[in-house]
Amino acid sequence: MGKDWQGKVAVVTGGSTGIGLALCNALAEEGMDIVVSSSNPKNLDVAKTEIEKKGGKVLAIPCDVTNRAQVYELAQQAKAEFGQIDLVCANAGATTVGRLVDHGDADWDWAIDLNFRGVTHCLQAFYPDMAERESGTIMMTSSQVALSPDWVFNHGPYVAAKAAVLGLGLSLRPEAAKHGVNISVLLPAGTETEIVTSKPRRVPDENGAEFEMNLAAPKIDEERPFFLSTDEVAQRAIAGLRRNDAMIITHGNARPLFEQWCDTINEAYKKADEFEIPVATNNLKTD
Repeated sequence: MGKDWQGKVAVVTGGSTGIGLALCNALAEEGMDIVVSSSNPKNLDVAKTEIEKKGGKVLAIPCDVTNRAQVYELAQQAKAEFGQIDLVCANAGATTVGRLVDHGDADWDWAIDLNFRGVTHCLQAFYPDMAERESGTIMMTSSQVALSPDWVFNHGPYVAAKAAVLGLGLSLRPEAAKHGVNISVLLPAGTETEIVTSKPRRVPDENGAEFEMNLAAPKIDEERPFFLSTDEVAQRAIAGLRRNDAMIITHGNARPLFEQWCDTINEAYKKADEFEIPVATNNLKTD
């Protein structure tokens, strides 16, 4: 996207709380009209009132991103109201908490449908129009855990879904660029949101499992704050969009986590070299 967003239109899913609401407020302050979406009508009404104070037009549309038909309806309503959609923030997400062995079918479906298919539904609904007119930006919200998947335990389906979002975004980016569409993946780490308090879908087990940090993980740079406000994350996201970054990493102090994961991957490649056994040569001479 360009530096002047005045009068342009942004659609934000999961926009009634957390990072989504902060994105709506920040983009409204940039002069954009906002389509804010959430599956919680009560939160949506409150968010709409807050965003309107930043200026610009605000359209609030209830939408469960796990439902493809509702996302298509979201796109149709947004285009009917504003015409061209310039930015889509596929941001809706939440997590489960509990051991993988205790996750049932419904838990798996909920986590994958919300965190991954919620993004793919947005792509299906908004990307074709952008590609046809050769302009637009899509930002998908992934997570730091996609770059350090063994950092937090009892978090498995969410980690898997967010890793899928990262892979999807990076693989789509070169294709989209040929059509004039920018694709960025937002990778926040610790953020002051409800995701670890009110939002998690808690999977019961006999021990009452909660999130656990990998004690073998490297220490985070304590000179910089680990938990950022949602407003700070939103501002960093906007800065990354201005640069058209492929990956917008909000927490530079999380680098040691990624570097350790890179070491793990490099070690696996070294072991792979051992599989390449030279073919024995036949030194016997025949007359």
